[in-house]
Amino acid sequence: MSLIKLDLKDKRILKELFVNARMPYSTIGKKVGLSKEVVHYRVNRLMKIGLLTGFNTVYDVKRFGWQIYFAYLQLKNLDNNKEKSIVNMLVNHPNVAQVVKCIGNFDFIIKLFVKNISELNKIMKNIENDMDMNLKDYVVDVVENEEPIPAAYLYSPVEMKHEEKSIKKITEEIKIDQIDIKLMEQLAKKSRKSLSDIAKDLNEPREKLKYHLKKLERSQIIYKYRPDNWVGSKSLGYSWYFVLLRLKLLSNEIKNTLVSYISNLQFVTYYYELTGRHDFGFEIRMKTGDELNEVLMEIRKILGENLKRHDLSLVLKEPKYTYFPECLKQNI
Repeated sequence: MSLIKLDLKDKRILKELFVNARMPYSTIGKKVGLSKEVVHYRVNRLMKIGLLTGFNTVYDVKRFGWQIYFAYLQLKNLDNNKEKSIVNMLVNHPNVAQVVKCIGNFDFIIKLFVKNISELNKIMKNIENDMDMNLKDYVVDVVENEEPIPAAYLYSPVEMKHEEKSIKKITEEIKIDQIDIKLMEQLAKKSRKSLSDIAKDLNEPREKLKYHLKKLERSQIIYKYRPDNWVGSKSLGYSWYFVLLRLKLLSNEIKNTLVSYISNLQFVTYYYELTGRHDFGFEIRMKTGDELNEVLMEIRKILGENLKRHDLSLVLKEPKYTYFPECLKQNI
């Protein structure tokens, strides 16, 4: 497979899309010195060659009463048909927001949205039953916090300003209504979809939807518009790793140093603060095992004896990724 080469204009466009994937092409054009038509052409070309696969909206589902969990699955007695059946079951589960197929410490990592721990336990028991003799073991973590990080490795050496990397989260829970949910569903996998098109699909006035959209943005229920999680990093020679850390109780100084190091790595696309089997996690794209080892060695240096263990999985594919699984329609 030949690797994709990007010029500086492509990289500048990618940088702006990771700042705000809903940004009008005319605005991006002004920032990068191109016409909106040329920006549109270049984005379409990046999608045609598979570097971009779409645009999604990241929702903070905790803001309206949901909890987020990761479940890490170890499987046994697999063949291709059984694996396809398991993938199909997980992809179609209404509470599953993400499915990644891995090799390493885990075979699958899934992200679930649930209302409470009792619902999670019931779901996991059902998944265990559906997998029959193929589930060897699983563990779960509560996702206390997650941060989508601009994928700077795609557009380096274009710089991402520090203030664009971090947004102070609003944490109090708020109520949403039927229009909010329907609007979120429309934008979940098509964050660039125009309000005019959404208004036609929902048969609602555009100005009414504009009001609801602004409300969702101000309240940070809509947390980020960004390119799809499975950007075509393989086409640029990168592998995708999921790293999980089990730690001792950290001082605030060490924790802040760790978070700063992870969140500012240009190869990191997400980092997570967890409770359960692990305390921290992050997704990272690297070209070589040696480069990944350098990152892990720096983390060991920061943590010292505070690092109890780390789990490492290489992501092979991502059959499902959304911030609007079917369960969210329960809010209607």
